[in-house]
Amino acid sequence: MVKTIRNITGLLCAAFAPLWMSYAWYSEDFARYWVYLVAPVAGVILLSLWYVVMGPDIWKKRLKRFAGFVILLLVGGGLFVSLTRYEGSVSGTSLPRFVWKWMPVVDEAIALAQPVASGGEEAGAAGEPVEGVVDSAQFLGPKRDGVWQDSPASFDWQKQAPQELWRQPIGAGWSGFAVVGRRALTQEQRREEELVTCYDLLSGDLLWVHSDTARLEASMGGLGPRSTPTVVGDRVYTFGGTGILNCLDLSSGKLIWSQDLGPQMQGHFPDWGKSTSPLVVDKLVVVSGAENAAPTLLAFDALTGKPAWVYDGRGASYSSPRLLEVDGVQQIVSINGKDATGHDPATGRELWSFAWPGKYPKVAQPLLVGADQILLTAGYGAGSFLLKVKQTAAAWSVEKIWQSKKMKTKFSSAVIRGDYAYGLDGGIMACIDLKSGKKVWKGGRYGFGQQLLVGDVLLVQTEKGGIAIVKADPAGYEELFQLQVLDHMTWNVPTLAGRYLLVRNDREVVCYRLAQSAGKVKVSKR
Repeated sequence: MVKTIRNITGLLCAAFAPLWMSYAWYSEDFARYWVYLVAPVAGVILLSLWYVVMGPDIWKKRLKRFAGFVILLLVGGGLFVSLTRYEGSVSGTSLPRFVWKWMPVVDEAIALAQPVASGGEEAGAAGEPVEGVVDSAQFLGPKRDGVWQDSPASFDWQKQAPQELWRQPIGAGWSGFAVVGRRALTQEQRREEELVTCYDLLSGDLLWVHSDTARLEASMGGLGPRSTPTVVGDRVYTFGGTGILNCLDLSSGKLIWSQDLGPQMQGHFPDWGKSTSPLVVDKLVVVSGAENAAPTLLAFDALTGKPAWVYDGRGASYSSPRLLEVDGVQQIVSINGKDATGHDPATGRELWSFAWPGKYPKVAQPLLVGADQILLTAGYGAGSFLLKVKQTAAAWSVEKIWQSKKMKTKFSSAVIRGDYAYGLDGGIMACIDLKSGKKVWKGGRYGFGQQLLVGDVLLVQTEKGGIAIVKADPAGYEELFQLQVLDHMTWNVPTLAGRYLLVRNDREVVCYRLAQSAGKVKVSKR
């Protein structure tokens, strides 16, 4: 009887880890990667305890072996702690990355930024028209939705591969690029300085630098600023990782005005830093505020930086506000920590809200479907929603059309083509039907990267640093080409500026010139 109990309990202990891991995989639990890491360790500990209590050897021998096992673990753990340091995540799984203590910190491995020009010939040349350049002046392109209806670039990379123009180190951070003419602007961290940098698109030369003494180091999220600059006219608006909002001159980088919003967050600074890109609308610049507390949105005069309005709300998240025309009315739509809201751009007055509770971050952009529907997507088990937002005589109404967990966009945004949405569902490319929220297909493991929609193809930035071209077709998943670009984790959104493609991560930046597609060549006028 004792032997039977021992065998059964031993089998249960041995099966614990595989069963837990299988359940996490089957249920697509958002924390399943941690389960894959923790379950084997927990299984070994459980089997060790079983061995001490019920093992086949005499108890003194069992206890002696267990003590040796514990000592070995303590010595090994001590050596590991003394020789390594924690340096963010290995990927969007949030599993920890450890490096040897003698390895340089990411931003210390690069020299301090030194521009090659300051109003001279190189800076002047950056304002000249460039064949094949189409301005991409803000986060995720012209409409902040990651969609280009057409492009002068060819994406038949099997026939005409992209031409690498330049490649060089860059400071830490997860910002993308804004491109106007030959000026390519981003944000990066170099030691104690948070920088806004302007590069020559054709040569990679650093034209100017604006520096703030600020440094964001977020657990799991890593080092450096996160948001992409916004360019309107001759002004550049940037939002740093610690909450510094700057307005700079496009040609020179000269500071016009600045607001440090960190103190206004009253101890509710986002865990992973400020990640939202500035929205400029009707001579106002709008940014997100505190996490899980007021203010949720703040607006400033775009010319002077003076405060214009504040929306208290219930706290911001990591999605950038968008200007949308919903049911015929222009409004700012914001995905916040606990809800989604629509606002009058001039006053910030709340027009409507949709309760979306949950303590995990929401990152994706709100997407307009037709004239009066909005697609919301998120990861961490929050699911996705299609809302119908209508204006009535008395007030605005919000109706949930469907809810689904088939589009879990953790760090990225979905894109819409026709009646379908495409996006990275837990790191795997997926297509869902917008009428029902049901999965159409799922395939291609790209990790927690990003994607853009250009015409009828998806330009997918893989988390491991590759660029894949995938058909945006509900008929099925088909990858057309993949090019390995970078060799480290890449969370940054790629920037397509006509025939020019900028790809970066927290260590390196690459610029490609793409072949010309059949059709009219567009020329930037800046």
